[in-house]
Amino acid sequence: MGDPFSIVAGTAGLADVCVRTIKFIKAVQAGLHEIDGDIESLCEEISSVQTANDVVAGIYTKIVTSGQKDTDLQQNLNAHWKATKATLSGCQNIVEQLETLLKSIVGNGDQRKLDKFRKWLKHESKEKDFDGLRGKLQTRQNALQLILEATNLLHILISQQTSHSSISDLSNSLEQLGQTLTTKIEALHNGPITISDSTLETAVHAAQYIANIAYINEHFYIPQSVSSSFTGREEELSDLREHLIAKPMDKLQSMQKRFVIFGLAGSGKTQTCCKFAVDNKNSFWGVFWLNASSEEHLKQSFITLSEVAKVAPNEAAVKGWLSSLGSNKPWLLIIDNADDTGSLVEQSFPDNVYGSIVITTRNPLLRMQGTVGPRYFQFDGLNESVSIRLLLRLADEASPWAPQAIDFAKSIAKKIGYLPLALTYAGKTIAAKFCTLQTYLDFYDRCWARIRQMKGQRDSSSIPDASAAIYKSYEVMYQSLASRKTQASEDALDLLKIFSFLDRQNIKLEIFIRAANNPKLEEASAKPDDIWQNSPKSQLPWSKIWKSIIIQLVQGMSRLSFRPVLPRFLLLDRDSGDFDELRLREAINELLKMSLISASSGSDDCYSMHAAVHDWARQRPEMTLADQAIWCQITSNILSRAILLPPMDDTEDGERFRRELLPHVAHVGRIEQDINRTFVQNRRSRYNIIPIPQARITSDHLLQLVKFSLVYYQGHQLEEAEKLQRYVVDFLVQHLGLDNIQTIRMLRLLSRTYFQLARMDEAVELQRRAYNACLETLGKEHPETLQVMDQYGSALWLQGHFQESLSMHKIVVERLTEQFGAYDVLTLKAMGGLGRALCKDFQFAQAIQVNSHAFTELKSTLGTSHSATLEAMDNLAMAYFDRTAYRQGQPGDLNRALELEQEIFTKRVERLGREHYHTLWAGLNLARIRAIRGEVKEALNIFLPGLEVVKRDLEPDHFLFLFTELHHARILMCAKQYAEAERLLSGVVQAHEKAHRRHPDRLLGLYSLVKCRRVLGKDNGDTEILYQRLLDGAKETFGATHPAVENVLDERALSGEFGDIYDENGRPQPLHPSEVQM
Repeated sequence: MGDPFSIVAGTAGLADVCVRTIKFIKAVQAGLHEIDGDIESLCEEISSVQTANDVVAGIYTKIVTSGQKDTDLQQNLNAHWKATKATLSGCQNIVEQLETLLKSIVGNGDQRKLDKFRKWLKHESKEKDFDGLRGKLQTRQNALQLILEATNLLHILISQQTSHSSISDLSNSLEQLGQTLTTKIEALHNGPITISDSTLETAVHAAQYIANIAYINEHFYIPQSVSSSFTGREEELSDLREHLIAKPMDKLQSMQKRFVIFGLAGSGKTQTCCKFAVDNKNSFWGVFWLNASSEEHLKQSFITLSEVAKVAPNEAAVKGWLSSLGSNKPWLLIIDNADDTGSLVEQSFPDNVYGSIVITTRNPLLRMQGTVGPRYFQFDGLNESVSIRLLLRLADEASPWAPQAIDFAKSIAKKIGYLPLALTYAGKTIAAKFCTLQTYLDFYDRCWARIRQMKGQRDSSSIPDASAAIYKSYEVMYQSLASRKTQASEDALDLLKIFSFLDRQNIKLEIFIRAANNPKLEEASAKPDDIWQNSPKSQLPWSKIWKSIIIQLVQGMSRLSFRPVLPRFLLLDRDSGDFDELRLREAINELLKMSLISASSGSDDCYSMHAAVHDWARQRPEMTLADQAIWCQITSNILSRAILLPPMDDTEDGERFRRELLPHVAHVGRIEQDINRTFVQNRRSRYNIIPIPQARITSDHLLQLVKFSLVYYQGHQLEEAEKLQRYVVDFLVQHLGLDNIQTIRMLRLLSRTYFQLARMDEAVELQRRAYNACLETLGKEHPETLQVMDQYGSALWLQGHFQESLSMHKIVVERLTEQFGAYDVLTLKAMGGLGRALCKDFQFAQAIQVNSHAFTELKSTLGTSHSATLEAMDNLAMAYFDRTAYRQGQPGDLNRALELEQEIFTKRVERLGREHYHTLWAGLNLARIRAIRGEVKEALNIFLPGLEVVKRDLEPDHFLFLFTELHHARILMCAKQYAEAERLLSGVVQAHEKAHRRHPDRLLGLYSLVKCRRVLGKDNGDTEILYQRLLDGAKETFGATHPAVENVLDERALSGEFGDIYDENGRPQPLHPSEVQM
């Protein structure tokens, strides 16, 4: 910290002169005939300076006595106290000059001069001096106010650290003060006061340093942690800081700041970006990164970032979120490994001038994407002196370094092109005692000669010179590890191969631990599908029993002849039967020590590999195509074993884990396809006549495909999930038949995927086949059959088969209640389908009773925030809503509906973010409730942001898009905007007529459209045709005597007599023609 005495003396000196001058002015004022405005204003200004000075002194004393020892703050503190001292001194100097001037005017006490103060100043040519001093005083006063704000902010920061308060508390209090301070700095810059004064400029810069602390970094995600041996690039880091971090004196940004770092692999591009991010963490509210090495990786990066942003899992949603962040949330985006064409990079840029972007690439053409400063850096090797220093440090060479050691290091550095990655490998190899500084180059050349010889035998293509230095140094290190012949080193080499088949980022230890332990969990929870457990009424014929026995025998024999290949470190201990996690950690530690993998930033037990090393470890000449196939299969087996299928691990943490596996599953899948393609090409080139044998499909392989499909499904890559599930379904139907329980379950899984893909008819057809197969195979009482019935019943409802749907749901709930009781979770979940079906059948009282029971018991069993509880809560809220909307409302229905739906919406926003489809659904329902209560403005405020998300993410013919447009129109009807509502409803009805004629939304759309046209006075032939289609559809769907048909026949309901708003007692409000917006 700065010299305490100088600050104390400064505040005391300024206080003294202020008190003295104010006292003098007041004494003189007492004898004046009239109060002079200039004198009075001057007195107030000096009083303000005195007050600010006293507060600074008090806060400073508290900071000094707190014993602040944070070294990260020390640089800011020293600069701040230096500026404080200068400001205090400047203020004191100006006040003293004003005091001298005033005393020279009064002289020997002639107060007549002061009575004509301004005139006297002109006469003595002192007016310019006086105004100049007052202007300087104002400038110093502004500087002192900035110092005061910054000192107060510092005090809060240090107090928080001393009391160990939470980071959230720190963020909330500091960020508000930081914004206030930043606002004052911007006001000074944009205001009439010039900042040419050095004292004010010093105060502004010091205050900005403190203001930056207030931007507590909330999000920090970088590609890799910064190596402890990071050396060099100081000038480049300084330039990045200069051009990418906003300064208080900068004008308002008018363009996005982008900088490109291009150069050789292993030249330290990514490490430099990460070092910049770490060093300047508190200059950015958020630091994020995208893997731009391929279109697939970029897509997955956006999905991963969507979870941070809590927006929809797609590129447009994430870019929209980043674009929406204001100047108080500056962000840094690292676009890493953008080696493709510029189009892939350009499409990654959010539209926001407050963000900074750094791009790393090997493609020099991308340097044109830079926008600030020199726009780009070209990275090759480090300079010679830095390279030598890095190599000798990593080689653990004792200092001071001998001239001979420096000479050897110089030769090595030159040979490997001064590349940081190659220097790191060389240093680690020497430190491991595989060779010495003197012998390293000999090993280097011999290893490479052997590799080239092996490569020449299989592949005539050359290795690029730009990558050769890294590959050569990697090979020396690989041989160093292999030569140890210890369990840890051998496990490390196996693990290195597995890492090379996974995606190179975010490789978590959790994957291997789960892969080792999950088989025991699956075995413990396995329940054989006992076909003899059916009731006597549904006993199967002996032909089906015999078929089932044969299938089980074949599957058992298949398992006996096939065991998944696994690395040795994942095998369970023969004696204890437990997994040796320590052995795995020792292997990882070997790789970390040699820098073959890196620990990821901000996450424990998470690792990554350099891109060049990741490729070479998989494709080095010693790794034959057969070896690649084996290690690819081993990696797939590990991933598959790490995944548990629901209901096991059906938790938020399980979903999180499966989403994180997506890049690894996709990567190993692409490699497997490449290997298979190469095998086929090789066989065809050698044996054109001999048929190519197909790979054997085992039950384990099918299970692996199912597990991987679940990863794709939860990673929102539904097309990939559908491909895998379709393959498994076709195989099972062909080989096991429709009446096999595994086939039935796969039909259900595939139907769920079809629903998400909006392929409604295909989804319903699969559920119908699954239901019929369950009836034939398991019988109507079996829990599996009842679950299929529940899903199928909901699907029938979406197709307009209300009565059949209601009948199914009743049977499901009755039979589940008989078997498990009315309080079992399975029964309670099934009540949701029954409650919805009862609502559509206009049995609102029963619907409310069923939904209320389900919600109350699920809340008690699963908790208030569980997804099943919230779904039941939503069913209950909308049952109250529907009873009112269909003119059967009871007092308090809308209040209860609003209370429930508001809670659902709030919980889902907090937990899932505003753009998750569950949140959008709750927001739409909440808007509908508010709209019919007459709270149309509030309804639109909730609804419209969600509408923009739906329009962005879905096609106009998607049934969810149409659902949203339908209720947009109905909200507008509550706003009496019937003309716009009619336009929207016409489109909805037309779309349903074409593709979803039996969908229930078609009838509601027709009903609303007829109402709009009649209110608008369009009660003509076209409206009558629409009405007849509505009436015919209602009779076809519900039956001629159903309450839904009676509602259509109620002329008052469809006339312009009543509007679409209801009072608290559930009565519709009259509609006056003057209120209708044409």
